[in-house]
Amino acid sequence: MKSRIAILAALPREIAPLVRDWPVRTASRREGFLIAECDRAIATCAGMGSERVTRALEMAEARGPLRMILSVGYAGALRSNIKRNSLCWPAVVIEARTGEHYASGAGSGTLVTVDHVVNHEEKLHMAERWSADLVDMETAAVARLAQMRGLPFRALRVVSDEAGEVLPDLNRFTDPHGGFREVAFAGHVAMRPWLIPVVVRMGRHATRASKKMAQELQEFLERAE
Repeated sequence: MKSRIAILAALPREIAPLVRDWPVRTASRREGFLIAECDRAIATCAGMGSERVTRALEMAEARGPLRMILSVGYAGALRSNIKRNSLCWPAVVIEARTGEHYASGAGSGTLVTVDHVVNHEEKLHMAERWSADLVDMETAAVARLAQMRGLPFRALRVVSDEAGEVLPDLNRFTDPHGGFREVAFAGHVAMRPWLIPVVVRMGRHATRASKKMAQELQEFLERAE
């Protein structure tokens, strides 16, 4: 069987535009996962965080041999010059919990991985402590898993929120599967109408970010053929 590229994301909406027309697709909203396949790649989502992305890789491995592991999805900017919807292939990935550094196959900039959604004050601290440009919750775990398997590793992140943005506290709406409890969040926002414009903008930005990342990923898969 031909080996393929594993594309690992946290949430289905991050890669929805990419896999919309792929021929094989399996999803479970209750269990919080998505699997989509084409000849070149297999894309899986299993929720946010290192434990869930490990599960996503296991799902990809169960579908056949892999030749590369690619971590994709949203990231927060840690520097004011990095704008929303910017695409980044980070050259260095840092696990904040342990301080471990991982090198990507190419790219530029530094991404730091943490275990929760960070607020504005934490972003300032991380930018200074790690000399980092972006923050997310999965990429370092993916880099470690690729290293353990002796597979090439790359990361592509699209900026969903800028360094100076103040966002609602999203950590309380993460479910046991590492997914996002959209109904609970909607109820929270409904009781706080001043948040509605912020949330609407977040949704629009996320949709645009996913589309831009999908185009970049499609071109990457074509070049990697």
